[in-house]
Amino acid sequence: MSERLGVALFGVGRAGMIHLPNILRGGRATICYLVERDVDKAKEVVQKYHMTDTIVLRADDAEHVYQDDR
Repeated sequence: MSERLGVALFGVGRAGMIHLPNILRGGRATICYLVERDVDKAKEVVQKYHMTDTIVLRADDAEHVYQDDR
């Protein structure tokens, strides 16, 4: 499997912050979207993990995730 899978992570609370590093370490997936009610917190996480291509969405705008074909 050479193609990376694009995923969305919903929430960067306790569980989300367990899953996020595991997804990044795995190497088979790219986090395309980070969906979080607290956008400032999500932006901090994106910066901390150097996820420059990740789009941060407010939870109210999550419908964009479902329309993406990645």
